[in-house]
Amino acid sequence: MAGRRAVAVLGSIVVALSCTKTPARSSPTPSPAGPTTPSTPSGGAQPVVVAPRRVPPSRDSLTKLRANYVAQVMQKIAGRENQPAEQVFENVQVLKGITAAELVRKMDKDYGEALSWNCTNCHRFAPQGNFASDTSNDKRRARFMQQMQNDINLVTLPKLYPKDTPKVTCATCHRGYNEPPEGQYLLPERGKPGGLPPLPQRGGPPAATKPPAQQR
Repeated sequence: MAGRRAVAVLGSIVVALSCTKTPARSSPTPSPAGPTTPSTPSGGAQPVVVAPRRVPPSRDSLTKLRANYVAQVMQKIAGRENQPAEQVFENVQVLKGITAAELVRKMDKDYGEALSWNCTNCHRFAPQGNFASDTSNDKRRARFMQQMQNDINLVTLPKLYPKDTPKVTCATCHRGYNEPPEGQYLLPERGKPGGLPPLPQRGGPPAATKPPAQQR
């Protein structure tokens, strides 16, 4: 009996000790030091990073760039400036019937200056001397726009103005910009700063009247 009591006492002591022992708390694992990355939005879509827009070169810079190409082309066709453009240059499809020199000036002024473009906008391989390539979509657009201009000048405007028919150019709409400006961006009035010069007076100054002849 005494042995059983001793075993019972020892068992109760062990149970009491196990109940009073506090379990150890697990410490959180420290996060590694370093910059934090933004959380990915739901759905797994990555944040869109917009690159800053490239500032286009100034018009004066573009004029100088085009002048270099014009000088190179005119030197290359020296002696053939007055020949038809389609006989001097390759792949001329729309601008036929003008001289080679007129075509070069038209490219520089009517296209480049009117849209603030460089020759390489349409002629991607101009630095290699290849102006005939059709790899540029802008070149195909320029052909379409030139055909539209021809329709306006040769078909539409003569119907409206049979006499002293006006002409439109690329600058009529583009006014120095790649895309034509919206309607609210109007030029100042004639004669004011930034506007067109005043129109000349019609008929000129009134003619001086002669005094009536005296009767004899």
